Amino acid sequence: MRAGLPESICIVRLSALGDVVMVLPLIRALQAWPTPPKITWIIAEGAYPLVSALAAEGIEFIVLKKPRSVGDYWRFRQRMAGRRFDVLFCLQASWRANFLYPLINAGRKVGYDADRAKDMHQWFVTEQIDARRNHIAAGFLQFGERVGASMPRAPEWALPVEPLAQTWAAANAPAAPFLAINACASKAERNWPAERYAAVAKELQRRHGLAVVLLGGRGDDELRMAEEIAAALDGPVVNWVGKTKLDQMVAVLARARLLLAPDTGAIHIANALGRPVVGLYAVARGERTGPFGRLDFCVDRYAEAVRSFLQRDPQTESWEVRVHDQRAMSLITVADVLNACERALAATEQVWD
Repeated sequence: MRAGLPESICIVRLSALGDVVMVLPLIRALQAWPTPPKITWIIAEGAYPLVSALAAEGIEFIVLKKPRSVGDYWRFRQRMAGRRFDVLFCLQASWRANFLYPLINAGRKVGYDADRAKDMHQWFVTEQIDARRNHIAAGFLQFGERVGASMPRAPEWALPVEPLAQTWAAANAPAAPFLAINACASKAERNWPAERYAAVAKELQRRHGLAVVLLGGRGDDELRMAEEIAAALDGPVVNWVGKTKLDQMVAVLARARLLLAPDTGAIHIANALGRPVVGLYAVARGERTGPFGRLDFCVDRYAEAVRSFLQRDPQTESWEVRVHDQRAMSLITVADVLNACERALAATEQVWD
């Protein structure tokens, strides 16, 4: 370890897509050191394609299937035998990730403070970052601060876009400016109604002539919602829900005029690509889970949801608390979202001229 700075850092963040993207500002902060550390990232195979191009920058990846059995952990232990790191960043606080940490040999094991630690996380680390009410990505940056990295004034992303996927998107995405909609989150409670997405998209088509591209995974709810939105639109629409690979979705988002989505990974991908994002939040705080550094155009009804459905004060409520109520997202109106979309389009108009 040189002058107090680690020469080797192991990062564990297995998933999900949005969280994996939000590790990038930490990676960039570490790479900005005069002599950058050797970085090894332990990641789940489903999320790996999103950041695999970082291997060309010298990042080592250890790609895992998410461990589900004692045998999986035994094989991981064998895989890590003989390896040692100056520091381990324990960026995931869950039983699945926590049980990996004792199997990684590191001089320091840095984890979350008591407020953010879950599943006995504090028992698996040797030191903890300070407690703060901040964004998830800012929390990741705290790990870098702990070992001497400077917090950047603005987050740096440089999310790579796979060249073949870029070529595919250039050939297949609408040539005209388009609104991308990723309508479904991983949990149904975060979803906004299909008819409201359709109302917003229809009005933006009328006002601005935007085409619409629908993105998402292969889940039944995602496919159904996309069909409902597409059927309600009169203008041009491309329904790619369940039909694109991850790298293709990234390439499409890189070309989008605007993304509209709830609390889901596409928000963070588009944000990392520098695209304007209108995020919809009521179940969780947009300040915590929204597009890092670019919350200007988000619609956030979390405080109202806490008061209405939890009967508690959002100012004193735990930073981590979510409103697990299907009615929460209905607090967001079509007028709210149209207003946010118009502001986003106006603020970024010169960039796209």
